[in-house]
Amino acid sequence: MKQLPVLILLLASYSLPGCAEKAVLVGKPGPAVEAEEVVTYYIDRPRCNFETVAHIRVNGGYFSLESMLRNMRRQAAELGASGLYVLQTQQLEIREYLGTAKAIRCLPT
Repeated sequence: MKQLPVLILLLASYSLPGCAEKAVLVGKPGPAVEAEEVVTYYIDRPRCNFETVAHIRVNGGYFSLESMLRNMRRQAAELGASGLYVLQTQQLEIREYLGTAKAIRCLPT
């Protein structure tokens, strides 16, 4: 019976939506854009000169990598970023992901 409270707490934590921390601003945010407009740079470095608008960190709670990235793109879009430069992703346990990224804005050439 001692394990029942731990089991309930564990199940409750999995029912929560993704646990995203607020983005940490390091630049000037711009007008919000649609999340679908934010380009994800996952493996390759962005090919533009860019400025960093914010650092985004997600601490688990997502059941797929795509759902975690979708949340990060939404956060970047709210800050007016044109791109999401993914720095790290990690699968903690089965179907639980965390990651860090930069919300970026490409500079005019």
